[in-house]
Amino acid sequence: MLHVFFAFLLSAARVVAQNGPKAWSAAPFNPPSLPLAVKSPYVNIWAPQGNAPAPLNQAWPRYWAADLAITGWYASVRVDGTAYMLLGDATVPLLINANQTAVQFTPTRTSYILNAGPVSVNATFLSPIEPTDLARQSLPFSYFYLSVQSSDGKSHDVQVYSDVSGEWITGNVTLQAKWSAFQDNELVYLQMELASPGPYQEIDDHPQDATLYHSIKNSNSVSWQIGPADNIRSFFANGTGLNGQSEPTFHAVNFPYETLGIAVDLGSITTTNEPVVYAVGVVRDPVIRYTNAKVHVETRSAFYWSKFTNIHDAIEDVLNEFDDALSAAIALDARILGDGSKISSNYADLLALATRQAMGAFEYTLVKDSSGKFNMSDIKAFMKNLGLVGSGRINSVDVIYAALPVFIYLNPAIVGYLLSPLLDYQSSTQYQNAYAAQGLGPFYPIASGDFQGHNQKIEESANMLIMSLAHAQFSGDGTLIGQHYDLLNGWASFLVNNSMAPGDETTSSSDGISATNQTNLALKGILGISAMSKISGFTGRSDDQSHYQSVATQFAQQWTSLASASDGLVSSFGSGSSGIMYNLFADKLLQLNLIGDSVYNLQTSYCKTQASANSFGIPLDSGNSSLARSDWTMFAAAIVTDTSVRDSMISLLHSYASPNLENLPFAVMYNPTNGHQLGGINSPAQGAMFAPLALNVALQPVSFGGPVSSDKKRKGIIAGATVGALALVGLIAGICVLLYRRREQGPKGSYNRADRIERLKPTTYTSDSVLEPLSQTVHRDMHDMRNQPGTTRYMSSDSIDVGELPGQVAVPAAGTAVPYGVVTPFVVQSARQRDVDADSDAVSTVLSRNRSSDVSRWMSSSGGRSAASMSPPPVPDPKAVVQQEELRSEVDNLRREIERIREETAVLGEAPPSYDADLMNSLRTTGSP
Repeated sequence: MLHVFFAFLLSAARVVAQNGPKAWSAAPFNPPSLPLAVKSPYVNIWAPQGNAPAPLNQAWPRYWAADLAITGWYASVRVDGTAYMLLGDATVPLLINANQTAVQFTPTRTSYILNAGPVSVNATFLSPIEPTDLARQSLPFSYFYLSVQSSDGKSHDVQVYSDVSGEWITGNVTLQAKWSAFQDNELVYLQMELASPGPYQEIDDHPQDATLYHSIKNSNSVSWQIGPADNIRSFFANGTGLNGQSEPTFHAVNFPYETLGIAVDLGSITTTNEPVVYAVGVVRDPVIRYTNAKVHVETRSAFYWSKFTNIHDAIEDVLNEFDDALSAAIALDARILGDGSKISSNYADLLALATRQAMGAFEYTLVKDSSGKFNMSDIKAFMKNLGLVGSGRINSVDVIYAALPVFIYLNPAIVGYLLSPLLDYQSSTQYQNAYAAQGLGPFYPIASGDFQGHNQKIEESANMLIMSLAHAQFSGDGTLIGQHYDLLNGWASFLVNNSMAPGDETTSSSDGISATNQTNLALKGILGISAMSKISGFTGRSDDQSHYQSVATQFAQQWTSLASASDGLVSSFGSGSSGIMYNLFADKLLQLNLIGDSVYNLQTSYCKTQASANSFGIPLDSGNSSLARSDWTMFAAAIVTDTSVRDSMISLLHSYASPNLENLPFAVMYNPTNGHQLGGINSPAQGAMFAPLALNVALQPVSFGGPVSSDKKRKGIIAGATVGALALVGLIAGICVLLYRRREQGPKGSYNRADRIERLKPTTYTSDSVLEPLSQTVHRDMHDMRNQPGTTRYMSSDSIDVGELPGQVAVPAAGTAVPYGVVTPFVVQSARQRDVDADSDAVSTVLSRNRSSDVSRWMSSSGGRSAASMSPPPVPDPKAVVQQEELRSEVDNLRREIERIREETAVLGEAPPSYDADLMNSLRTTGSP
């Protein structure tokens, strides 16, 4: 017992020793780490905070990963000949540290106030989030802008400087690098890349095939130089200046560290009329190697290349559109924080911290067709599983499921972009399992597929059905559920056979629950079946719809009986422990209305008890008090029936996010007793913070922009003349829809310009362009941003005018590159059949015990099959057979007509409309179209 006592003392001492910032104010709170440039998997730079944090100019920015590798990024300012350091931790002669007085962050920005002698400097990091504009969202560039204001009302001679170095583009700084500079009348950009890049390779999560860019608009006041860091920084600090030349000899990244330095002479000023804007980017092309449905390898490029033909034009656009990007960021901040504040200030704080993290792990891609043009109808998004939550795979299904709320809130179409590569791959001959995959392979950015078996069959199959329905219902686009109906139907059949007897199947591996027959897993399977019922309804399969809904309803009743206890919901059938049934969120989100109020009341009661018993969160399972997950906690908070319980759960998460304990980006897994992070740092799963807001998003009418799965490919779902009749009706309806759209809508590109037009407003910078230094007391309402162009002042959330915006593999050792993958088709039909047979055998005894007589009779008549058969096929009438043949002939004629119409209306293959320069200039001048 003595050692336990000493352990307690050490733990207590550790907690007491935690301190936040002492010399500056942090608003809305001091998080574990602050996002600086968080725009993509490889533009993902943070400023560690946590316990006794260093100011911005006494610590290097860090890469997101757990080793917190230094990322060379430095800035300084000269005021009346005296140099002050703003960013980084360099040793430079004659340099004084500016005094950091405040830091504040919003969903899109992090702003620092530093006093440099007689002036105050606002250093702001902006990572634009424009989820409905894929051209801009896919650009891997982030802004760093500086504004200066005199503190004594007098004019001062001011110059500013910024540089970046090669740690951005490699995990091995001993590798050889090369660099160059470009300058014309419009812009200056300096670039660096490895001398021998490794396509599709990473070292310690860093890309080995990227080019680093540091850029600025050109003017007579701009100067630049590429050379050893110590030399160039000293040249600026001592007034020598930069000479516009590059170091002539290429060498290793760190021998010495070469920097891409850019300075701007602001002259004698009292305030900057507009900020000095730098853009930093990490560019790769192609970005993804993907194995498609035909088992062909695609080299996919980032979406923005459909708009630009070269990097010069891309960078020029980034710099020219800063005003628009800032206005859009201010509007989005106001919307998110305003909506969050309607629930609580603590909730708005969590949204501010999680948004960039949730949206910064993706690359939106296109592939060129045989003519060399981008296929604008084939948009696919790929997620790097930052933090390795769950399976750790590319487009990890359980992580997308966790992040689903942020996509529903910002742009539901993103769900489709992420599901598309998963669905296409699993429709290929390479994938033969009867259940859904965990992802697209373990080695980003090689999405070669994932055909191995796993122990989360129910989990991933239900996830895919739930997310496919969510995409259709919230985006209004039924294309995916139509094209992949057969695949979804097979997974639903698997769930029918297995959900009520999960056995040793598990939820996400990061849940840390190994009990058999987990009730939360069974619940997800049942909700997946119900989701398939709605999918069937949308696609015109009324028999399937009725069948799945009947099964889901009966299963839900049995589940409620088996899972309910007097003090909550049991974690597994027959167990005494309880837990968070976070999958109830899907029932509410999809408006399935499958689970009764008694279940939600039990969950609410349990969460209320647990919330009062813990300091930082609620354990996933009462049998393990040392593990909580922030994403699932927010799912559960969103669906409890008592808002005071919801707010208590959100407050616990806020306490976890702000305990001054850790200095890694916001982690998903943690200890709810002491608040320490356990894993999942910087995971996009934190998109779950948007769960309460996602429940307020309206469902949309579902329409179909492409063909649904052919009935003749289905295996015995509806036989005989019914097949021909339904096909005929569907084809006629399809022709009508296509003809109507062609007549009424006309050609329409994929690029959505309307959203930018709606919110594009001119930005006029005023003398009030600096975030005002905060008082020593940080007000709780200062996390909301005033919608004033050019400023980063904060105001009370009560004053926000919130407007709606439109619209089993060995892991390589650390320090070694992941090899270029080799894709080989695999045919494992026999293994798949064995899985199906084994699953059917295992479930049969449970079916006889747990299912209702109707379901049992259905399973008995079907032989316990897990194929796509939903009801016993009728015996065809001879007359019906003749009619069927006639109908098939008509079907063939109609199919040919559809193909002709599709060729005439192939508008999705057109390039997106370009920006209209006259329109843009008009908007800047008038503020409206």
